[in-house]
Amino acid sequence: MKPVFNKIIQAFDYIFALRPMLFFPGWSTLLAGFFIAQKQEIFFGFSRLNALPHGLIILLLLIFAAAMGASFLLNQLQDVESDRRNKKLFIISEGHVSKNAVLTEIFILIAASLILAFSLSPFLGLLTLLFILITGYFYNYRPFRFKDFPLPSLLANAAMGWLAFAIGWAANSDFSVQIFVDSLPYLFFNTALYLYTTLPDKEGDLKTGKKTPAAVLGLPAFLYAAFMLFALSFVSALLLKDYTALLFIVLSAPFFLATLWNKTIGAAVRTTKFSILFFALAVCLKWPFYFILMVSAFYLTKLYFRLRFDFDYPNFHGY
Repeated sequence: MKPVFNKIIQAFDYIFALRPMLFFPGWSTLLAGFFIAQKQEIFFGFSRLNALPHGLIILLLLIFAAAMGASFLLNQLQDVESDRRNKKLFIISEGHVSKNAVLTEIFILIAASLILAFSLSPFLGLLTLLFILITGYFYNYRPFRFKDFPLPSLLANAAMGWLAFAIGWAANSDFSVQIFVDSLPYLFFNTALYLYTTLPDKEGDLKTGKKTPAAVLGLPAFLYAAFMLFALSFVSALLLKDYTALLFIVLSAPFFLATLWNKTIGAAVRTTKFSILFFALAVCLKWPFYFILMVSAFYLTKLYFRLRFDFDYPNFHGY
């Protein structure tokens, strides 16, 4: 019976290799863009909630999940050696799924995301295509390989967050230059968090020649740069009267301040995890079904990694 059970668990390798817990920063930003017209409303009452286009929201989440999943797989295929050194993302780096199977999965995900996005609107399709090109191809493959250089990797990840916001906006609002203004709190906040995510991989990246921001800058300067981006997110949210953004930014502030004070990688990791959580919870106040999705994904992922690898992930520890 146990071999059969193990085979069933192994079948989920192809789902969890997509890194579904990383969908939530992108999903939260997309939903923030979708609800930007109500940025001064922190909470939706029953009547407003009942009037929402729930089918469209779910379709957008599926489209963006497919785009993100494909990009994450493309990234892992190129990072096998550094992931092995950093002891992370071992589903692919340790060969639990074959390269050919991953390539097939990437093709299916890209095709599905683009077909669905273009079926909604050409502009939405173009934004999704641009997201895949930047995060999947330009970020990982020659001659670009943005991820191996400090400024290009920073700009690519900033673009990743901005495009998530823009996709949500495009699905629910007419395009205007205001999108660039309203996206600023989210752009600064997500870019600060991106900087923190490069810290745990610093040693492995140095050994494999990757010049990420964490690998190039000293820790104090790096943490000050991240904090400045966080401060800009607060100021821009305040000026724009974006109360949804202000909510999760204020909740995250003690963690950013603690990281700046302690100057440790563990503090930065905790800040990243809790800030992502606060962002998602702020979105849940507008669309509470997101909370159900978030909790379900957390515990299903935790169960999978416990049964499959006896590994505690995800968690809110500083590692």
